[in-house]
Order: sequence, then structure tokens, then C-alpha cells
Amino acid sequence: MSAIYLVRHGQAGQNALDNASDGGFEEAYDRLSDLGRHQAETVGRALARRVPAHTPVIHGPLVRQRDTAAAVAAALDSVTPTVDDAWKEIRFGDILTPWFRENPGHTEALKRAKAGKLPRAQVDEVNRALTDAIDEWTTGPEFGDFRQTVRTGLFAAADLALDADSVVVVSSGGPIAACVAETLPGASWSDLISTVLNASVTVLGVKPGVDGAPRLSLRSLNEHAHLDGLDAEGRHPLRTFG
Repeated sequence: MSAIYLVRHGQAGQNALDNASDGGFEEAYDRLSDLGRHQAETVGRALARRVPAHTPVIHGPLVRQRDTAAAVAAALDSVTPTVDDAWKEIRFGDILTPWFRENPGHTEALKRAKAGKLPRAQVDEVNRALTDAIDEWTTGPEFGDFRQTVRTGLFAAADLALDADSVVVVSSGGPIAACVAETLPGASWSDLISTVLNASVTVLGVKPGVDGAPRLSLRSLNEHAHLDGLDAEGRHPLRTFG
């Protein structure tokens, strides 16, 4: 069975919340942190132990996706990765900027939460409010358009996987969750997106279909054993969601 290895980009935009209420979230977020670059190299090395050298690499058009893909391609000794706009993340900034403006207290709370300076109960409260804002967006037509765009990219990658045996796609939590939802009818995209760690690997199996369209199945979700290393204080510094 052929396979698509879906990789989420490394940690990005650690100062993005500073620009959240003025509409600058997207630009500020779209860059890897130093930790994100380390994560990208780490997942590249992990994939090099699993897939053949020169495996094709595809990525979305965003800087954080491109830079993560470059590290992965280097580890696989692959040719220059291919850009496919279908793998672009939704613009969370456009969804959340009005919410940040209406809830300045939540913006500050999120900053404190990211710095580990907020009690767990308050973190959960802010996260619920944030999830509600995203859930509201998923009821509109833009979400359906997003899902269809990702579906187009997914089946193009599946066709390539059938030819090349394996393909690596570097994208973001939103498109990866949408791909998983394609294989799990009834699964909640909002629930899935909240599970996808930076530099994690999700694997889809690909087989030829009787109607000519590839058949997809979920083989693993959010693999992150390669991110499990402990630091001197017993923490897992490579496990991040940002």
C-alpha cells in the first residue's frame, strides 16, 4: 500500500498575539521559531528512517510550511519540494481578529497561557471561547470551500503516492485535520485540529480504487514519538501546538 505522510510545520509565530487585535496576526505568525526549525530537522531525520531517499515532498505556500519542507527534503535528499496552494492553512487571523478586539482580556490571557503563567482552569476557559469562535466559522460557506480545496490537493498527492510509493506533504493543522476527516466520516474537524502537534506525522494509506479514484485510509494520527525527548527538567520541549 502506498502512503501519504502528512507533516505539520514546526512551531511558528511566538509573538503573533502581540498583533492579534490590529489584524497583523497572520504575518507575525508565518515564520518558524528557533524551536520550530529544530522540530523541522527532527521530523526530517525521523522520516529519513521510514521512507526511501528522494521521496517527493509537497508543501503549501506559507513560509512556515516551506521552511519545514526544506528541512524534510534535505533529510530525504529529495529534489526541490513542490508547492501546492491547496495545502494552505485557513487564515485564523481573519476569523479571530474581531474576536480578539471584542475580548481584549482573552488576548492577554492567551499570552499568559503560552508563557505558562495562567492557571489550568483559566486556560481551559479561554480555549473554549477560542474554539467557539472557530466553530462558528465552520458553519459558513468558506469552510466548505476550504474542505473542497484540501480535497483536491489530497487526491493529487494520492495519485503521486500511487506512482512513487510514498509522498510527504508538509502543511498545517487545518488541512491535516480535513484529510483525516475524509477517512473518518462523521469525525469533527474542530476536534481533530486541536490534536495536531507541531512537526507531528499523520499517515494515510493509498490504494487504487475500482472507479479510478484513489482509496484512502487512516494508518496513524499525530505521531510524535520523535518529539518525546526530555530536557534536564523532565519536560518535553519539542511537544508544542503553536
